[in-house]
Amino acid sequence: MKRLVASILVVFILTVLFSNIAYAINIPLSVVVNGEELYFPDAQPFIDSNGRTQTPARFIGEALGAAVTWDGNAKKAVFKMNEIVLELFIGKKEYMLNGQRKQMDTEALLLDGRTFVPARYVAEAFGATVIWDAPIRTVYISMSKTTKQVNDGDIREVAGFIVPKNIDLTVAETKNSLNYEAMFMIGFLRNDVEKQKDDMEKILLQRFSEDTVKEIMSVVRAKMKDTDIIEARYFYDSRTGQYIYLDDSKPIRGSTITLYIYKKGVTPLKYAN
Repeated sequence: MKRLVASILVVFILTVLFSNIAYAINIPLSVVVNGEELYFPDAQPFIDSNGRTQTPARFIGEALGAAVTWDGNAKKAVFKMNEIVLELFIGKKEYMLNGQRKQMDTEALLLDGRTFVPARYVAEAFGATVIWDAPIRTVYISMSKTTKQVNDGDIREVAGFIVPKNIDLTVAETKNSLNYEAMFMIGFLRNDVEKQKDDMEKILLQRFSEDTVKEIMSVVRAKMKDTDIIEARYFYDSRTGQYIYLDDSKPIRGSTITLYIYKKGVTPLKYAN
């Protein structure tokens, strides 16, 4: 009888273990451009054999603000924005940028009639900054002023968020956590608490929907003094499919407001089936 119980227990543990592994592997790949996650209605982005993220050409190009055309005779995708012209050839590592021949470590692909191009090479051709967040299988692409600030060293990247360096709000990556990817903390003992709240709102809007951020900030802004109490609560963002946890702020630790961003694909125990 003991052996039977032990055998059943082993089978149960292995089933749970491999189910979790499979679940982790199946986390979808996401592409975020200037804080907006791209929606791919049919053909989905994927990582090719060279370790590069391939995305449908038209979607990535138009998200960056480029006009995209297909030259069937030359079998190439052409991207144009302002004075920049990028040409990627199907099945070739060589490409053209403003008439100059260049080389990449992968190639554009034609699959089921759809042109796929490596996101990094397209984005960087137009001056964007590209960040790959492996744990949540997400590519973050930042254009325009954000790119300039990154180059100037005025900001830093934290778990895919673009964070100004000269703010009192704490934004930290939780590298050793199995559940969370980032933590935001407002400190009432630091300068200008309302400015910290404003900074939190701006940074959260880089990724999450306006409705989600508005809901979070309505609770955060309600704490005006360090003695005010916030009860712990969860938020769910439908745009990213991520949970956000606002820790309680009671007198024993009332001098802070702490927000945790769950990793994509992780569900709090409270909502797990």
